Amino acid sequence: MALQPNYAVHPGILLQEEIEALNLTQKEVAEKAGVSKTIINEIIKGKRGINAELAVRLESVLESPARFWLNAQSLYDETMARAKLHQIELAATKAAV
Repeated sequence: MALQPNYAVHPGILLQEEIEALNLTQKEVAEKAGVSKTIINEIIKGKRGINAELAVRLESVLESPARFWLNAQSLYDETMARAKLHQIELAATKAAV
């Protein structure tokens, strides 16, 4: 069985790091990507995910390819789903005892 991470890193954390590394502002990224600043801010705060269209838009502005953003989102989603399932299984086990 392969090791599975027990924590998830929201792609918004990675987005914030890349924005800072490139000395950009959220507003600049939003304008260059053709989206609202609210969308960028919500991603950074972990309130919104990155879909394929946004990943392509980010690729045009940042130094990371769309695939990077999609993979980061997919890994986050998978890790969160596994954690949720684990919590459900724990609750079921405790209820059965």
